Amino acid sequence: MAQRMTILSHNMTAADGADIDGRIPQGRQFDFIGDAITEQMILNDGDESLDLGYWNVKLYKDAYVGDMIDYKAEITHVGNSSRDCKFQVYRLAASAKRLGAADYKEGDMVWFDEPELMIEGTVRLVVKKVLQRGKQPEGIVADPWAANEDFPESDTGFDNDVD
Repeated sequence: MAQRMTILSHNMTAADGADIDGRIPQGRQFDFIGDAITEQMILNDGDESLDLGYWNVKLYKDAYVGDMIDYKAEITHVGNSSRDCKFQVYRLAASAKRLGAADYKEGDMVWFDEPELMIEGTVRLVVKKVLQRGKQPEGIVADPWAANEDFPESDTGFDNDVD
C-alpha cells in the first residue's frame, strides 16, 4: 500500500525549552509527533482521529533549543476504523555553541551529514466509520457541514459581499 509520508520541520526555540540547559521536554516532542500523525489521518480519512496508544517507543537522544528537527509519520496499516502509524524524529542540525564548535558566531548551526534518529515508535489511532471521508488527494478536506440545514450559509449574519 503506497502511503504518503508527513514531514513537519521545526526549529526548537526557547519557548519549547523547559530548563536552564535548553533541553526540550519529551512531552513537547510528542506535541509535534501528534501534529505529524494528525496530518496523516486528515490526508487518509479527512478526520483527526482518536489516539488509542503508543508502543515500541524508543527515546534515543534529547532535543535542545536551537535544534532543527523533522517529525515524520507514515500509516503502516489501515483497518476498518483503526490505523497504525509509524513515527520518527530526526535532528538535522544543532547549535554550534552547544556542540562546542570553534570560531562560531551566535546563531551558527552545525548541519549533520546524516540526520540523527532521536525518537521512533508506533501509534494506533481510530477514525469512526461515520467520520471517514476517504483520501484527501489535494490535502483539502471537504466541509462536513456543507449539507447541514441547521446552519445555512445565508443565515450567518455576516455580509458575504466583500468590496
